[in-house]
Amino acid sequence: MEDKSAKRPSLLKRVALWTVPTLLVVAAAVYGYQLYQSHAAWEAEIHRIEGSGEPVHSADLAVKLDNPQDDAGPLLLEAIAALQEPEQAYLQLMTAETPTRAGAHRPLRDELQANQKSRELIAQAVARPHCRLLVDASASNPRRSEMLKCRALSGLLHAQVLWSLGTGEAQTAFSSTIQGFQLARLVGEESLTESRFTAIAMQNTSLNSLAELLSGEKITPADFIALDGELSRAASDCRCQPMLIAIRTHLIDGAALPRIREAISMPGAPAWIAWCKRVLSEPQVIENAVYWIQMLSELAAISDQPGLDNPEISDWQQRVAQSSFSFVKPYLAATPQLRGPILAMRQRLMLARWALRVDRFYRQNGRFPDELSEVCDAECPIVAPDLLFSQPLVFETYERGFVIRIETVEHPDQEFLKNCRFEVTYPGTGDLQDAPDLSTQE
Repeated sequence: MEDKSAKRPSLLKRVALWTVPTLLVVAAAVYGYQLYQSHAAWEAEIHRIEGSGEPVHSADLAVKLDNPQDDAGPLLLEAIAALQEPEQAYLQLMTAETPTRAGAHRPLRDELQANQKSRELIAQAVARPHCRLLVDASASNPRRSEMLKCRALSGLLHAQVLWSLGTGEAQTAFSSTIQGFQLARLVGEESLTESRFTAIAMQNTSLNSLAELLSGEKITPADFIALDGELSRAASDCRCQPMLIAIRTHLIDGAALPRIREAISMPGAPAWIAWCKRVLSEPQVIENAVYWIQMLSELAAISDQPGLDNPEISDWQQRVAQSSFSFVKPYLAATPQLRGPILAMRQRLMLARWALRVDRFYRQNGRFPDELSEVCDAECPIVAPDLLFSQPLVFETYERGFVIRIETVEHPDQEFLKNCRFEVTYPGTGDLQDAPDLSTQE
């Protein structure tokens, strides 16, 4: 009896030692068989698709070009290959926490000189209508990294804008900004996911160039109209929503208001109205664009055009006036930390609407109003307190401009404080009003 009881645990151990490996081997065999079956089915489906002439790889989705000279892809690849390793001083200048402003900075000059060939190739590439880099979906494809390097080409154009503005070559800066938008559009034609995100990043770089032009008062009304084509193409692409938001932010800047007003009154201005109407057709961005479009209609009203009676505007003016921040409200409820930034941006837009009314008053009367209540109308019958702190709005004027702001508050975020004021400065010469120097009013 003792011998049998001693052998029983040993037998169980043997069975366990053999059973576990056997089960693992059987499971691996079943998994391998299923993997083989699925792979065979996948290969059969690929052959079926190829046999029917349908595209298999993402590169095959690109429309084939009849004329190879229409393809900017080879030129972009050549421009990327010609890029020189940037100097440390240039990288520090372009990546500083404080945004790089225009100027004759030596690192910019050195970078532009070192990449003269790439700049020439970019100019040739953007003159072509399409781009086929033909990057397939394979993670090992070396051209995927080349696609991402297209951002460096966009950064090179931005450096050209900064340098040109610093050396007084405003037209070269404007041309480089146009090239930046064109380059982003070409890269965005690719179906690869990386190309879409790369194109958006490149568009944002071009917007930084546009902001430099606006802040430096180096862009003319005619330039606004010339830029319309590239902005229109970007606005028609739903992937460019971040770009639309940034455009709205830059173009309502107070320093640019007089120049935008002149652009609206020039021949060809309806193209801008058509662009804004296309923005309105995108429901995802209507809440971001609505105030910009409303300001555009008001700008048309103070120009030589018939304004709100303009047939180009009348069909959607009512829609703009009735739009509410319906998309914003759920975010405020779900994410309380977003309340401050969203309200601050909305507050800036409201200040901009008052600025338009002051600008209209100045155009009609040759002076600034004594207080904001003088420019109230049917849409804004009272001067409401600010949205952030429920304080009265402050209106201050000086010789060639004015400021509308909320009561001064302490806040660590400078961008937050920027949204709490809206300032308009008129050019020293060539103002539409052609009025003599205005006395400061308090």
